[in-house]
Amino acid sequence: MSTTEVFGQSAPRITKITEPVQLDGKLNEAFWARESPYPMTQYEPVFQGKMSEKTEIRMVHDGEFIYIGGKMLTEDPSTIRANTLRRDSYNGDDVFAVVFDPFNDNENGLWFFTTPAGIRVDNAISNDGSSAAGADAINRSWNTFWDVFISEDETGWTVELRIPFSSVGYQLVDDEVEMGVIFYRWIAFHNERHVFPAIPPNWERGNVKPSQAQTITFNGVEASKPLYFTPYTLGGFSRTYQENASGTAFEAQDEVVADIGFDIKYNLTSNLTLDVTANTDFAQVEADEQQLNLTRFSIDFPEKRQFFQQRSGLFDFSFGNTKLFYSRRIGLYDGEQIPIYGGVRLTGRQNKLDIGFMNLQTASHDPLTSENFGVLRLKQQVINENSYFGGIFTSRIGTDGSTNLVTGLDTDINLKGDVFLELKVAQTMDSDVADDIRYNFGENSIFRVTLQRRASLGFFYRFFVNRTGSEFDPGIGFSRIEGTFDYFYKLGYG
Repeated sequence: MSTTEVFGQSAPRITKITEPVQLDGKLNEAFWARESPYPMTQYEPVFQGKMSEKTEIRMVHDGEFIYIGGKMLTEDPSTIRANTLRRDSYNGDDVFAVVFDPFNDNENGLWFFTTPAGIRVDNAISNDGSSAAGADAINRSWNTFWDVFISEDETGWTVELRIPFSSVGYQLVDDEVEMGVIFYRWIAFHNERHVFPAIPPNWERGNVKPSQAQTITFNGVEASKPLYFTPYTLGGFSRTYQENASGTAFEAQDEVVADIGFDIKYNLTSNLTLDVTANTDFAQVEADEQQLNLTRFSIDFPEKRQFFQQRSGLFDFSFGNTKLFYSRRIGLYDGEQIPIYGGVRLTGRQNKLDIGFMNLQTASHDPLTSENFGVLRLKQQVINENSYFGGIFTSRIGTDGSTNLVTGLDTDINLKGDVFLELKVAQTMDSDVADDIRYNFGENSIFRVTLQRRASLGFFYRFFVNRTGSEFDPGIGFSRIEGTFDYFYKLGYG
C-alpha cells in the first residue's frame, strides 16, 4: 500500500501481524518490507527544509506489543553520536523517539527515546507539554517496561522497539483502540530534527505535544492485566562496644534489623492502574541532587519514588510555585525518611474523565504522629478536546486529632487556536487555625486567573493575577509565601 493511501487517512490503521518477531535490531522479517515508511519532515533548523539524511520508520503490532522499526540512514556513519550508557540519561547523542497519546486526549503523553548505544529513556507528559503556570509538564522520573534493540552498519543505525500495550494504557471501544503518535529523529552532527507528522515549530517542545500527534487506530488488541509483584527483605546486624559503668571493661551491644514489604502494580482494566504498597522500601530511590539554597524559600525537589510516578501529572494543581499536592510531604520530614505502613493508588481514564486517587498511612516520627494522607483528583474534558474542568480534595489527618483539608476547582478553556483561559481556586481548612477565621474564605484561600497564548512563534502573551490568603496552608502541598496579591504580564514576538 502506498504512503499516500495509508497516511492520507484521518486515522490510519496499524497492521496486526501474526508472524514471530526476532528482536535483534535488524528488521529482517518480511512484514517490515510490506509496511510503508512514515513520511518525515524536517522540524528544525528549517521547517520543511531539505533533510540531510533519510529516515524510515514503520510500526506494527501483534495484539500484545507495539513494534516500531526505524532505519536511521547515515551517509557517513562516523558522524553518529552516542555519548552515554546510563538509563534515563542524555548527553548530545543521536536520538530516535516515539510519543504516544494513549487516550487521544490531546493533553497527556508517554515519551520513549533511545540512542545508538541502545539506552532507554522514558518520560511522562502532561498539560500538553506546556510548563505554563508552574505545571510540571515533563516527568523524567517515570519508568515503565519496554525493550530496545540496536544494530549498526555502513548505512547507519537501526532501532527496534517493543512496547507492551499494558505499559502504554489505552481505551478499547468496539474492539478498536485510538491513540495519537509522534515520531522524531535527532541528528546531532547536523543539529537537525525529522518529525512525523509535519508539526510546525510554533510551540515550546512542539515535537512532543500530544495535541499535535497523528491519530492512529489498532484493531485486535488483546486486553491484558499483568500483575507486577516486587517484594523486598532487609536484614542487618551491628555490634558496638560501650564502656561499662565502672569503666573497667567494654561491653558488646548487638542490634539486629529485619524488615519485609512489597509493591504491587496491577491493571484493573486497560485504562485503570492500581498500585499497592506495604511497608514501603525506598532504599533504591536515586538521591536528590545537592543544591546550595541562598534564599529564604524551601527548594522544590522532584519526586523520584516510583510509587508516585504513574500519571503523576494528573495530580498537578499548581498556582505558579504553590502546589496543592506535593508528594514529598508523604514519608519524608526534614530530609529524613518516615516509614510508610501502606497505601493504595488508582489512576486512569474513563471515557473523557481522568481519575486519580491515593491514600497512605505513615508511622509516627518525632515531632509528627502517625498520619493518613488522602488525595482525590478528577478532570473532565469539556467544550472541546483541549479544555477541561476539574477538582481536587486532599486530607492530612493525624492520630492526635490534627486535620488539614483542601478543596480546589480548576478549568482550562481553549478559547481559540492557541489562546487559553485558566481559572483556579482553592481553600484550606486547618485545625491549627483559630476557630474564628478557620472557615474564612478570604484568609484561607488562593485563586489565579490566567490568559495566555501558548506559542513561541508569532505574537504571544501571558497575563495572570494571583491572590493568596494569610492563613492558606495546603497540608500535603508546597507553598513558599502567603498573604500576597501579585500580577504578571509578558508580551513577545518570535
